[in-house]
Parts: sequence; structure tokens; C-alpha cells
Amino acid sequence: MAVVDRGVSEVISVIMMVAIVVILAATASVFFLDSAEVITEPAPNVADTTGNFDVGVDGYQSDQIVRITHLAGDSVDINEIEIIVRASGPASSLPKEARLVDLPSEGSDIDEKNIDGKSELIDEGSNPIDGAGPPNLLITSQDSNVWSAGKTIQFRIPTGGADFREDPNGPEADELELIIVHTPSNAIISEHTFRS
Repeated sequence: MAVVDRGVSEVISVIMMVAIVVILAATASVFFLDSAEVITEPAPNVADTTGNFDVGVDGYQSDQIVRITHLAGDSVDINEIEIIVRASGPASSLPKEARLVDLPSEGSDIDEKNIDGKSELIDEGSNPIDGAGPPNLLITSQDSNVWSAGKTIQFRIPTGGADFREDPNGPEADELELIIVHTPSNAIISEHTFRS
């Protein structure tokens, strides 16, 4: 009986190797290109901000005014930010949290559609800040749709929502935390904590 040697010719092996490489390349490209779609745009670089929280400004004891000023870095469209407001303290009704959303608000006034969460924590309506000044929500800019260097966002925390004023028994609330989030990237671009 004769023995017949069987083997794969070089041409067939080259064709099989090319087919395997093409299949692996196609599989890898589908995986990597599909993954690239979930990468979000980078957050703007808001290099520095400053903030203050005035309780009882200019003799208006019911005013508790928050001001966050953009000092340096990229400009941010107001409709791309949310502001998280958290009040905590010894009162049994605390902590409370609310979000300013869907900015800019119409006519610079905050209404219920701009507040997500405990609506009593952020003042609604067009009552001026500082008694005779601008409305409740103000971006101090000629273009109120952009928060850029030198521009301030300000709004009021009503005493009925969280009272930070001095009291012989101690204040109802003693810590206010503000977080500004860039919504397209879900990144925090500014964070401040105020303690009384």
C-alpha cells in the first residue's frame, strides 16, 4: 500500500491567513468605532470661580443671595449648565436639595420649570435682588446666555426654605453647597461650600 502525503499548499495557507486578518480587522473596527460614539465632548475649562453667600444683604433680612463669579477659563452656554443647591444644618427639615435647570429662564426670572427638587429652597419670581436691583436670577452679562470670565450668576435662597440668619438658638441651616455641572459632559465645573 502506498502512502500519500497530504498537505496544505502555500497558496491555500496564505489565503486562509488573509481571511483571518480581514475578519479580525473588521471585528476590531466595529468594536472600536462603536465605542467612540459614546465618548462625550470634553467639559469646558472653567479655570477659576469665586463665590459668596450674603445673608441679610443691605438691610433686607429676608435676602440670602448667592453669587458665583466666573474668573478665568472657557465661556459656557447657560443652557448647558445645571446648578445643584444643597442646604444642611441642625433643623429637622434639613437637608434639602434642588437643581436649577433649563436655564436661561425667561426674562431672567426663575419659575417652577427651572427648579427640580425642593422648590422652596430656591426663590421663584421676579422680586428684585437687593431690594431694587435686578430680578431673582441674573447672569451679569450683555449676553445673558453665556457665562464667561467676569460674569456673575446670582439667585436668592428664601428664608422659608433654609434660614441661615443669626439666631440666639443657632441658625436653622449652617451649610450651603453649590455645584455647577456642565450637562453635555456631566462634569463639575465649579463647586463652593459656604458655612455660617
